[in-house]
Amino acid sequence: MQDRPTAPELLDAMAADLYSEVREWVPRERRFRVLVLANLCAVIARELRAGEEPSRRDLELFNALSGSPADDTRDAAAALASAIRRGDLDERLPEAMDGLREHVARKLEVARPGYAAP
Repeated sequence: MQDRPTAPELLDAMAADLYSEVREWVPRERRFRVLVLANLCAVIARELRAGEEPSRRDLELFNALSGSPADDTRDAAAALASAIRRGDLDERLPEAMDGLREHVARKLEVARPGYAAP
């Protein structure tokens, strides 16, 4: 592990520079692309800061709801989607909805902090 600046700090600095400096230097028709890259750097920095905890919590949630234990979050999500399509969660719909709302809030906190706040 490196000292300072950390990888998230470097990505934050790159995002800030892309947004405030580089955007002005590029031709007008390419500025949106620079903003996308700045946002990408910011999202990656937030993902690095969050670590494995959001994925671990999603894996636990998906496994609990689907009843099909998986070792990978994507596999667990696929199993949950199949269970929902089969109607396996129809009797537990409020529980499933609450859990999925928590999942979406975790994703939004990384992708767009503050977006899900009331």
